[in-house]
Amino acid sequence: MNVSNDSYAMLLLCSDLAIKSAGDGIKPFTVSQWSKLAERLSGNALTPGALFDISSEDIRKKLSLSEEEIKRIEGLLSRSGQFGIELSALNDKGIFTLTRADKDYPAALKSKLKRLAPPVLYFAGNLALLNNSGVSIVGSRNIDEAALRFTEQLSKRCTEDGMNIISGGARGVDSVAENVANKSEGTTIIVVADSLEKKIRSKETREAIMKKQSLILSAFRPDMPFQAFAAMERNKYVYALSDYVVVISSDYNKGGTWAGATENLKNNWVPMFVRKADDIPQGNIHLLNNEKVHALTEQVFSEESNIGDWFKSKTKNSESKNTVQQMSLFDYK
Repeated sequence: MNVSNDSYAMLLLCSDLAIKSAGDGIKPFTVSQWSKLAERLSGNALTPGALFDISSEDIRKKLSLSEEEIKRIEGLLSRSGQFGIELSALNDKGIFTLTRADKDYPAALKSKLKRLAPPVLYFAGNLALLNNSGVSIVGSRNIDEAALRFTEQLSKRCTEDGMNIISGGARGVDSVAENVANKSEGTTIIVVADSLEKKIRSKETREAIMKKQSLILSAFRPDMPFQAFAAMERNKYVYALSDYVVVISSDYNKGGTWAGATENLKNNWVPMFVRKADDIPQGNIHLLNNEKVHALTEQVFSEESNIGDWFKSKTKNSESKNTVQQMSLFDYK
């Protein structure tokens, strides 16, 4: 896979792919740090690739950076040789990279998350799935039989009607939704918070990738073990990549599902539906009391209309607010 100068510069500056072998203690730019640097580059009509060619003095003058910041940039860019080796090894495993400078980078992440969109993504699978409509199905790791049945019915119906199933790949609701889609020959976009390398080693995932029915994404180093902060970051990417989100089961005021749902409501990333039934968790009840939330019951599964059309009909007044727009590398407005 060819990598442009701009993308390569961003990979060196924002990825920790070569951090182990470098041994220099220089940390890559975080999402917020990169956003600030990108705006300074844009303000001077520079792209990331220009950093390979301009002098330290020009960087200092044009970008108004401190000596420490300049040394950090130079140190990260100097890893190019070792980074190339690491990147090639990753490609051999079927894992590739996207940066905000690439045309295939998910437009929904830029449009909805703006400064919070990760500068670097790792992926394996079919990027064309990003062009499909999709619904994220989220919920607690531990669910009862009613929630399990609801998740299976919803996943099957969405799959039959041609929608991507989007999830975070975790145990519980995420895995159930993914498995139903795979068995039904449906399409999935899975955003993982831990090892992407481990994820694509599973038989089911490999088969789905080979059939071009799955895309696995991660904003974190492909061999990184589970970290709580990564799971929280992953939530916003799952939401932003979706046209609609369905919360199956949520605790009240605690847990990743509640945190992701309330963050979405605060930022209006995507229309939200919450499972409504006789016996649902307190989190569901509180979410359903929010005027922005739409109720979803099992009755929908017996209707003949396309479920994507049903979602759209319930949220037609908010569709214009959630339209994905193509944005440039530096467009954060």
